[in-house]
Amino acid sequence: MNTINYRHQPLSRRRSKAVNGSCSQSGFTLLEVLVAMLVLAVGLLGVAAMQMRGLQYSHDAYLRSQVSLLAYDIADRIRLNKANASSYATTYTVPATAPTGCVVNSVTAANDLACWHRQVFDAIPPGSRADITLASGEYTVELEWQNRDGTTRTIEYTFIP
Repeated sequence: MNTINYRHQPLSRRRSKAVNGSCSQSGFTLLEVLVAMLVLAVGLLGVAAMQMRGLQYSHDAYLRSQVSLLAYDIADRIRLNKANASSYATTYTVPATAPTGCVVNSVTAANDLACWHRQVFDAIPPGSRADITLASGEYTVELEWQNRDGTTRTIEYTFIP
């Protein structure tokens, strides 16, 4: 007669092993899932912050390039109209509405300044300042604007026509 040896375990213990299985279960608990979601959310917030900072730096670089182009443009206009070069000295604050008075194919200092003011209006934010000064035969074009974060930036371009 064959006998089964249960190694002297009580009957209740033998039943619990049969019902629950002898191997341990594995998998993610709810707490592990929540921690993983938290780590993912922090990572995504970091990526979003980097993206915003990149956009800000890109816009700042765009404004710097526009300001440089504006300074070279007015310098070329002054060089083309050397007879009236002293008429270009001015101070200009960018208004909230577009300036008028620019006539294409007119080569006067007043028209050049009107056209340049329109370009400045189109390129840099309202409230910015554009100064053209003459001292000892040297012209200085100074453009000042504020970045998105509120810091004031200034570029000066000095030349002799």
